Amino acid sequence: MKIAVISDSHDHVWNIRRFVEQANGMGVERVIHCGDLVSAFMLEEMEGLRAPLHLVWGNNPGDRGMVTRACLESGGRLVHHGTLGELELGGLRLAWIHDPHLAWSLAQTGRYNLVCYGHTHRWREEWIERTLLLNPGEILGKKEAPGWALVETDPLRVEQILLHQDGTGGAL
Repeated sequence: MKIAVISDSHDHVWNIRRFVEQANGMGVERVIHCGDLVSAFMLEEMEGLRAPLHLVWGNNPGDRGMVTRACLESGGRLVHHGTLGELELGGLRLAWIHDPHLAWSLAQTGRYNLVCYGHTHRWREEWIERTLLLNPGEILGKKEAPGWALVETDPLRVEQILLHQDGTGGAL
C-alpha cells in the first residue's frame, strides 16, 4: 500500500495542487496530514485526491468549525481525527500527531510501526527500536524545499518526494 504523509501546508494553495497531482500520479491510496492545514478552503484544493485524506489539528488550526463541517460532509473522503490519528493500513499500525515531543513518546511505546508528526517543517527519519518516527517536512516551503513522504507498507520504506524538481520551492 502507498501512503502519502504531508504536514504544515499553511494555506499554500499552489503547493497543495502540485502535491495532489504527484500523489495521484504515484497511485497513493491514503493521505495522512500531520497538522497545520489551517483554512477549510484547503480541503477544497484536496478534492482532486483519488485517495481518502486523514488529518489532525496542528498548532495553527484555523477555523475548526468549517474544517470539521467539511470533513463531516465529505462522505468519508476527508476524516478528521482530532489531535491524534491512529489507523491500521497495509498491515502497519500507524499514528500521527502534530507535536514532535508527543510523537517521540508515542514511538517509545512500541505500539506502532510508524509514527508521523509535523511542526518543525523539517524532514526527519529516525528509528526508535522497531518504530519509524517520521516528519515529512513541509508543503509550505518556508524552511526547506516543499515536499512530502511516500510510504510503502510491505516492506516498510520511505521516500522523500520534493514538489519541484529543481528544489527551489517556487510555484510551477
